[in-house]
This record gives sequence, structure tokens and C-alpha cells, in this order.
Amino acid sequence: MLFIDGALPPFPRPNRDWRVLRMLGALVRAGHRVIYLVREGERHEIYRPAFAEAGIQFYVERGARICRHSIVGCPAVELEQLLKDISFDLACIHFVANALATIPVIRRYSPLTRIAVDTVDLASLRLWREALVTGREELLVDAYRSLEREMAVFRQADLIIAVTPLEAKLIGRMVPGARTAVIPVMADPWPAVPSFAARKGLLFVGHFSHRPNVDAVNYLVRHIWPLLQKLLPGVDLCIVGDRPPQELEGLAEQRIKTTGYVPGLRPYLEGCRLLVAPIRYGAGMKTKIVEALAAGLPVVTTGMGAEGMELQHGVNVLIGDDPLSFARATAALYRDEQLWNRLSRAGREHVRRHYSFPVVAPAIYGLVHPRA
Repeated sequence: MLFIDGALPPFPRPNRDWRVLRMLGALVRAGHRVIYLVREGERHEIYRPAFAEAGIQFYVERGARICRHSIVGCPAVELEQLLKDISFDLACIHFVANALATIPVIRRYSPLTRIAVDTVDLASLRLWREALVTGREELLVDAYRSLEREMAVFRQADLIIAVTPLEAKLIGRMVPGARTAVIPVMADPWPAVPSFAARKGLLFVGHFSHRPNVDAVNYLVRHIWPLLQKLLPGVDLCIVGDRPPQELEGLAEQRIKTTGYVPGLRPYLEGCRLLVAPIRYGAGMKTKIVEALAAGLPVVTTGMGAEGMELQHGVNVLIGDDPLSFARATAALYRDEQLWNRLSRAGREHVRRHYSFPVVAPAIYGLVHPRA
């Protein structure tokens, strides 16, 4: 299998729970040869050891910008040459933009290789929703152009990978007859979690190069937090994520702490009492919510945040789609130990049933052993 990516995650330390690494590592353990080719290569020195540990062969594309400006301390190869030298059963391409650039090359030099495209999310849907929420009409043009690119790629692929059943269904409507597979974010439910009484404060998580996270944190701070300060006086809010927006500076007097990048979420998942995720637009699957549920940390989110994950208000999360209902749900859950314990258990069970590796593994192995 050849896996083609555009760039590695933008973090200064490797994330061994990254969905791509877990997928490819599972295929290696199943006895398959897996080659990873990154088209840019920044941070290759950080992630390459994690790939090597998983038994994945790691290459940077020779034409990558990093190769043009410096000596790269790992093998560099042209995609064309790789396809000539190795007979691949499957080429899996991460994101539609990379597929646009590489599918013609694969079809030309390795016509028998099956092609799968891993969408991660439907960018056209995300942009359309952002336009509706923000009123930025130019985003409707971007959404339409993105939809055209997605449909062009989906028509050329042998398989399209979505992260939720909802988006797999949408892809099937976009391109009737398209073959789809669902490989979600994976997480392992924690066997034990700190108690309700041992925790305090609220947690928000998000990488702020992703616009939906910037919008969500601004919505939280401007519209929800003033209500929560009245409903939960003395409670702190911790905002964790790389490249926080400048608007979050100087909010300590409002009991808001911004950490910036952190090497791991575990101390926050163990120490905070709730995750708040007031997401107003987006697509795909919300990794932060899966990680919190796996850790037994109850979540308050929106219908958009819960989308595609079979989450139900009052069963495994609480949902509020306006500032007042969101704040009231947060305050109620923060104070109610019995409700907290019930949602903590239900969240871990939901992850075990839907996102644990044994549940997702058949779809991963199905990439290289497709059913007739």
C-alpha cells in the first residue's frame, strides 16, 4: 500500500494516536508492506521515528519545498519512480487536494493500482456552513469550487473514505454509485477516571489554525462565558490549543486561562470537570469530543459538534444550540454528580462500541482486502 499525504501534523511533538498512523500501523501488523510519501515534508524529522517504530517506510517527495531548500535526512523519491519500482495494490491519498494532483500520475504509471481517497471531511460542506453562520458570501463561491473538486476526485477514485456514516451517505448522493468506507477517529476508552470531586473547571480544546475552532472559542468567550460567570461563579475556563487568537489575551481577570500548545491532553482530561465544545459550523468528526468521551470527561456541545457520531442529548452528551441553553446545560452538569457519573460511563461505552480499534479494524483491513 502507498499512502500519499500533503503535510504532517503541525505540532512540535509526534502524535502516535494520529488516525493515519494508527491505520497504517494496523496494516503493517497484519502483514502488509506500507509506504508513506509526504509531498511537503516539514517536521519529517519529528514524525519519521514514529513511522519507523510502526514498521512504515517513510519517504519525502523529491520535489517538495523542503528538499529544494535544505538537505533532508530521510529518503527522497519522485512519485513516478516509486510507482515504476513497486507494484502497489492500493494507493490511498489523504485529502482531496492531494488526490487532484496525484491521481493522474498513478493512473499513468500504475494503471492497475486501486485508488482510495481519504476525505477527512467534506470541505464544501464546511465552507457552506461557515458562509451561513458568518454571512461571508465569498465563502459560498469557495464552497461551490470545493464541491466541483470533490466530485471530480470522487468520480476518479475506486473507493472514498469518510469519517462518519453521514458523510459517506452524502458522498453517495454527490456521486451515485461511488463505493465508500467509513474509518472514524479511533480512541481507547480509559479503564478508570478521576472522580467528579477530584476535578474542577471547564476545558476547551482546539487547534486554532482551523477556523471552526476560532469561531467556537470566540462564541464561547463572547456569548456563553458571561452567562456562565453568573451561573457558575468562581469556576475557571482553560483554553488549550496551538496558535490561540490574539483576542484571548488578557482574559485572566475573567478566570480564563489560555495555554497555547501542550504536548499532551491527559492532565487536562483528568483535571477538568467538563469539556465545552460550542461548535457552530464544520464537517467530519470532532476528535476533541471523541478523546474527551474516551477519557470519561462529559461533554457539552452543539448539534453540529455531535453530528455524525450518534450522540444523544441526555444519553451520552448534553447539547445546547444557543448561548442560554448551552450555559444552562453546562451549569447543570457541572453541579450534578449523579448526572456527571452517568454521562462519564455512557461516553466511554459509546467510544468502546463505535471508535475503539477492534470495532474500526475491519474497515481498515477492508482497504487492502475489498469485498466483492
